Amino acid sequence: MRAHKFFLTSLILAVWAFASPVSAASFEDPKYSLEVKDEAGTKTLRDAFTKGPAILHFWATWCPNCRVELPAMERFEDELKAQGLDGQFVVVALEDVPYGRIQSFLQDRLELERFTSYQAVDMQAVGTAFQVAAMPYTLFIDENGDVLGGIPGSLEWDAPQIKETFIGHLQGKDTIASGN
Repeated sequence: MRAHKFFLTSLILAVWAFASPVSAASFEDPKYSLEVKDEAGTKTLRDAFTKGPAILHFWATWCPNCRVELPAMERFEDELKAQGLDGQFVVVALEDVPYGRIQSFLQDRLELERFTSYQAVDMQAVGTAFQVAAMPYTLFIDENGDVLGGIPGSLEWDAPQIKETFIGHLQGKDTIASGN
């Protein structure tokens, strides 16, 4: 079992490390002006980030893999906040339901009390702009807003190698751009 997890984690990191860029843009790119909402109201996606580099993650309540990985993502988000990296990990639900239902799903069904998720106001436009190919879908964005690459499918957010690599990305210690 442990060897299987190590292999899976290594495979995911290898795919991520050699992923070709999804798109070249900047935080000034029109796609970052698309709107998301949370309990405080509506804002642009650009305003959801405090700074780059960043990780942008898409999910949906109907996605079984999303439901499995969200508890580990809450722990990952807690770790980022403890390291002062909050605001660089933005999670967006692509759902055509009232925002309150998404929050109820997270809190009541998955028992996630601290997890933060936005909802795309126009899920079709956001999905198209960021070329969301599967659910869940994770994008890695540099400090300028350029999308470096993406990983379709669920991840083991608790795996030490994934946490180390992703936190390194957020701290600007990036290896994806150079392919190392």
